[in-house]
Amino acid sequence: MTYRTLLVHVDNSQQCRARVELAVEFASRLPAHLTGIYLPFHPPGFPDVVDIAGAGLPPPPPPESDAQRLERAEQMFMEICRRQALSPEWITPSLDPNREMQTHARYADLVIVGQEDRTDPETTPARGFVESVVLAGGRPVLILPYAGKLPRSFDNILLAWDGGREAARAAADAMPLLCAAKTVHVMHVNRGDRTDPLGPIPGLDIGLFFARHGVHVEVTPERGANDIAVGDDLLSRAADMSIDLIVMGGYGHSRVQEWVLGGVTRKLLETMTVPVLMSH
Repeated sequence: MTYRTLLVHVDNSQQCRARVELAVEFASRLPAHLTGIYLPFHPPGFPDVVDIAGAGLPPPPPPESDAQRLERAEQMFMEICRRQALSPEWITPSLDPNREMQTHARYADLVIVGQEDRTDPETTPARGFVESVVLAGGRPVLILPYAGKLPRSFDNILLAWDGGREAARAAADAMPLLCAAKTVHVMHVNRGDRTDPLGPIPGLDIGLFFARHGVHVEVTPERGANDIAVGDDLLSRAADMSIDLIVMGGYGHSRVQEWVLGGVTRKLLETMTVPVLMSH
C-alpha cells in the first residue's frame, strides 16, 4: 500500500509555501500525483480610506481582486512543482469551500492542509474548515502546524492508541508512513471515565500488528486521564522524543451544521506543535 494521489490545499497564507514544498517533495519521492486545490476566500472588511486619511495615516494599498489572489497562489504552487519536475493538477472550485474540500478529498489517498492560525485569516477559507475535512472527507488528513519548521521526513512517529474505531482507521491509513519510519512509538491513551478492554499490556496487540508489517515499533502504556490531560501528554511526549508526526483518530460529530470535536481532537488542532495525521 502507498499513496498515489495527494491533495494539498493552496492559499495565500504565510504558511502555505512550506506546506506546498512538503507536498511536492512527498509527491516526488513516492511518486504520487499531486493536486492543488484553491478555494474562494474573502478577506475581512477593508478599512475606510477617508477615515484613515483623516487620522493622519497613509491610505492602505487597495485589496487584491479575487482573480489576483488566485493567480498569486497558482504561480507559487506551479513554481515549486517545476523545481521538482512535477506535473501537477490545479483545480479552483467556486462553491462552498467545506463541501468542495470534502468532495475532492474523496479522490485522494491523503489530504494535506494547514492548521488554522487565528492571527492569519488566510489559513481558513470557511468556518470549521479543517474539522470538516477530517470528519466528513472520508480520507486521512495531514495537518501541518503554522508555527515552527516542518520536518523533511517522518522518521519518528507517535501513534495515539485507545483501541477505538477512529484510532484503528488512522493506523491503517498511515501505514505507508509507519512502514517508512525509523521508529513508531505506540502510546496507549485511556480516558479515565472509560473502561479499558485492551488487556494487561494495552497497545501490545496493535504493536504486534505493526510488527508483522515490518514496522519498528515500541509500545508505551499510559494511565487513564481526561481529554485535556491526554492532549497535553501527547504534545509533551512529542516534544520529549523529538517526534516528527503524531497519528491519531479524529473524534467528533455534526450538530446543526456545525462540527463538534472530541476533547483530544480539539486540543491537538488548537495547540499542535508537530504535523498530525488524523482519520475519522
